[in-house]
Amino acid sequence: MPDPSMIAFASAVLLLAGTVKGFIGLGMPTVALALLTLQLDARSAVSLIVIPMLLSNVWQFWRGPDMVGCVKQHWRYAVILILFVAATIWFSQTAPDQLLRGVLGAFILVFCFFSWRNMVPSIPAHRVRLFEGISAVIAGLVGGLTAAWAPPLAMYLTGLRLDRDAFVQALGFLITAGSVSIFVMYIAVGHSSGPDLAFSAFLLIPALIGFSVGERLRHRTDPEQFRKLFLGAFSVLGLNLLLGTLLG
Repeated sequence: MPDPSMIAFASAVLLLAGTVKGFIGLGMPTVALALLTLQLDARSAVSLIVIPMLLSNVWQFWRGPDMVGCVKQHWRYAVILILFVAATIWFSQTAPDQLLRGVLGAFILVFCFFSWRNMVPSIPAHRVRLFEGISAVIAGLVGGLTAAWAPPLAMYLTGLRLDRDAFVQALGFLITAGSVSIFVMYIAVGHSSGPDLAFSAFLLIPALIGFSVGERLRHRTDPEQFRKLFLGAFSVLGLNLLLGTLLG
């Protein structure tokens, strides 16, 4: 059973991460892992967020405008993502925590850079399958190591120029697929135990509260100001994780 201070810390982190997700449609794993790894090793942090990550994205996918159309458009990406997440978790069981922290920090910085610059080009129709495969493989490799698959996933979907609702629903579908793979493989290789999953299930409560708060704030707050504050803060966290690996 975690001590009260860890319960309070993790609950606050998931409340914030859920708020960010409710506001911009993604970022919950990135936010949660960047903060939880201040106190926990990377795999323990992933174990704690896996159920909130899975169920919040099921909810996000279900609430979208066209579930069937979303699956038809993105099922190939989902299959590749599931397979590469599973393979990466299996073959990286002995990877040191410092490596995982470094990868997490690097991809937080990549995510913040591309989000800040809004520089993702449109994907030509005849290149969609190519970029779909490349993005899914990268997301699977990074997701299997750290669950921080937001950069390649969001960049690919942005390149498709989906409308806002379709973009958010596609994120929900694909992150659900990857989360199922993490959930199954973490149990299979012993990274997650019964107590870990029970604590993760409890953390669904603050995550969903935060998600609801974020959705409300989206209609009352300047999104550009929020985006700049969020990206600035998490650039610092990502740099801290990366430098800790390189200098440690």
